[in-house]
Amino acid sequence: MSKRRSLFVNCTEATNCCDKAQYDEATFFEKLKIRIHIAICGPCKKYTTKNHKLTELIEKSELKTCTEEQKKQWQEKIDKEISN
Repeated sequence: MSKRRSLFVNCTEATNCCDKAQYDEATFFEKLKIRIHIAICGPCKKYTTKNHKLTELIEKSELKTCTEEQKKQWQEKIDKEISN
């Protein structure tokens, strides 16, 4: 009985599981919880869909992050401009 109850989660736990699934950090059991929850919860289904689309768009954009050295240089430049 307790295992069956644990399949039914609230919206907060469902969104947390959804976020973990987006980064391949969710367990099989967590993925199962999401599927069950979004089958009965419209807002969470919408959240999951939008979250998935956002992840796809970010992956397609091929965003690059700057190095710590670049950040430091930019910060120094900004600080210099502000002090003038």
